[in-house]
Amino acid sequence: MSHSAKPNKHIMAFITFLALVPLVYFIPELIAPYLPANKLLNVVVTIAIIVPIISYLIMPMAVKLMLRK
Repeated sequence: MSHSAKPNKHIMAFITFLALVPLVYFIPELIAPYLPANKLLNVVVTIAIIVPIISYLIMPMAVKLMLRK
């Protein structure tokens, strides 16, 4: 990827923010009934779900869409 083909960092940060808001809002509530009442465990499992979604699904799709233009 050449220097001119890199996506804008500010736009990527904004896309990350927009993608994280619903994930952070809904996922903890969805998994809470299936976990014991341990806040740390809930946070660790939530992060273990959210990080791969952002890293392997949302951000690669966003980069492809941005480089398409």
